[in-house]
Amino acid sequence: MKRLDLILNGKGGVGKSFFAVNFVQFLKDKGIAHVAIDSDNENSTLKRFHPDTQFLDLDNRRELDGIFAALEKANLVVMDCRAASTDLFIDYFSEIELAEMFTMQRYLQPDDLKKHNLHHFDSWAATFGEPVTAMELSPDGAGYRLNTRFARFINVPELMQIFRQSADVQTAAMLNLPRPKLDGEKPAVRNAPATPELKAFVQELAKRAERLKTNRVDPSEDNMLKITSEGRKAALDLRLMKPTAPDDPQGKVNQAVENIFRIWQESKPERSSQLVFCDLSTPKDKGFSVYRDAADKLERLGVPSGDIAFIQDYDSDAAKLSLFRDVRAGKVRVLFGSTQKMGSGTNVQERLIALHHFDAPWRPADVEQREGRILRQGNKNEVVSIYRYVTEGSFDAYMWQTLETKAKFIAQVMSGDMTIRRLEDLDSAALTYAEVKAIASGNPLVIEKAQVDAELIRLTRLRSAHAEEQYRIRTNLRRSHEDAEAFTGRLTNLRQDIAARQDTSGDKFIIELDGQTLDNRGIAGELIVRRAEKIKNRFGDDVRIGRFAGFDLFLRPSFNNTVEMIVRGKNSYAARVTDTAQGTIRSLEANVQSFEERASKLEYDIADATKRGKELETKVGAHFEREERYQQLTRRQSEIEEKLDLTKNQAPSQAETVSADENELKNSEAKKLSESARRKPRVRATVKP
Repeated sequence: MKRLDLILNGKGGVGKSFFAVNFVQFLKDKGIAHVAIDSDNENSTLKRFHPDTQFLDLDNRRELDGIFAALEKANLVVMDCRAASTDLFIDYFSEIELAEMFTMQRYLQPDDLKKHNLHHFDSWAATFGEPVTAMELSPDGAGYRLNTRFARFINVPELMQIFRQSADVQTAAMLNLPRPKLDGEKPAVRNAPATPELKAFVQELAKRAERLKTNRVDPSEDNMLKITSEGRKAALDLRLMKPTAPDDPQGKVNQAVENIFRIWQESKPERSSQLVFCDLSTPKDKGFSVYRDAADKLERLGVPSGDIAFIQDYDSDAAKLSLFRDVRAGKVRVLFGSTQKMGSGTNVQERLIALHHFDAPWRPADVEQREGRILRQGNKNEVVSIYRYVTEGSFDAYMWQTLETKAKFIAQVMSGDMTIRRLEDLDSAALTYAEVKAIASGNPLVIEKAQVDAELIRLTRLRSAHAEEQYRIRTNLRRSHEDAEAFTGRLTNLRQDIAARQDTSGDKFIIELDGQTLDNRGIAGELIVRRAEKIKNRFGDDVRIGRFAGFDLFLRPSFNNTVEMIVRGKNSYAARVTDTAQGTIRSLEANVQSFEERASKLEYDIADATKRGKELETKVGAHFEREERYQQLTRRQSEIEEKLDLTKNQAPSQAETVSADENELKNSEAKKLSESARRKPRVRATVKP
């Protein structure tokens, strides 16, 4: 069993460190193997008292991975975390995608994975993952393609049972904390048209991508990462790539500036604040800078320079804390920054009224981090706004689409829904990303397809559930008929046995054992116990030992070194051989005298099975109530795909190549894992206040 103890405190102070020092000393005194980690390099109390303590920088994602390296060395890791670091751990452990989930399990549950032969990613992915083929915009934004990517979980109940042994997942929806409402219940999308210069630039990127595909190009000269980066920057503002390009009045930066100024003006009485996120440019860029361009335009519109700040200008922790106080006080009303600089740990929500996305980050967790700055407890505004600015026909559409795929995947897995075996694109947050992608594409058919696909997926799940319910009803109906028939036959036989039964009560007791007729219960019981002792380890046919109450009497070896007495008439009736002679005879007599009670129970079972059968017969063959709508959507989906010409350049679906036998094997193996996972938790992460 591996365990990670995080000693956290919101404000720091001697109490937390005092506890950590004494806890580690306790472990040493008891001889308990452990690894101690301190995260405060400036005031390392734990390391001062325990020199063997390791240091870990919480701001470095790679060093955070060192937590799991420590778990490989010892089963117990104790970490004294610096003040106000709780959000860092929440962010770190929440950013779990497919491969990362496997990595966490590999560190936290290595024995379990090895036991089930899942310690290699290929075998783990073959059991719990499946390729998915879906429509997406090509990376250059110039067309559409069907691409196969690894973005679906299968055997989800088994996977989550194992994973949740080492992870206690609580989403925002589960916690339901009080926070401001979002205007319109979703982020607003501001769509900017692409200029001819931008379209020409995107076409050139498409040509470069084609050359990479068809020709041998030195990666140091050109590669897809470079193309993607340049495409993203051009989507933000073409001047980042071509300084001589004209300033487009309808560009998304200019639209954002107008919107920021409008909100600044409307919220003057309350001195509300706004956050502006932009990762693809900085104030320190050589040449053109989106930060400086937007700030200059705001100043020309009438926003005082003192109301505007760039978080990149505040390097030290003290400077940032002072800046955050000014934002909370309404002195700084427009704060620009990047996700990395202005994400987790930025507590400025008190007066925030609006948040603006100039560009799209790579990860859904980054979107959540950005929007978590304003959708947060402590915000005085009851309703806030979030704006996403998108340039048509650019890399913006592809970026939001990538976020869509990742968000769908993560949200469903972390929701903990144990009723579905497959998880794919069915999530309200994902629909928002789909709308962004559709609006940015400039093609109305794409947004219709996004809506048709989403509804069709929901109906497909309902239709599958209906089919499974019908199968269950037919199975239960068949079992009800079989049960009623079997119970009726047993009751008929039991009544014949009641008629043939001889009275052995009181002084009428008589039993035949091994050819001898006995009327002494003690002697008869002792003989049965001795015979049972001889055969209790010999599994095979029943052994006849005599007659009782007009029926043949047998002994049958059973499990756990026990033996049963079988009274065999038209039916067979079992009684237990006990440790004593008198107890054995009482068990035998009670068995024979309970025939009437058995008959009553069978009569009830027959009536119950008949009643269940009649109820199920009314449900068999029920029509799926949304079948007509399902067929309409299926036809419309095919029409849209044909109009979008999605039959060309399709990536093959590996999912279709998996045979039914292999799928059955996967499910079988997963169910074995589920049984093992139910036995006991292996790992817990404990947070101490």
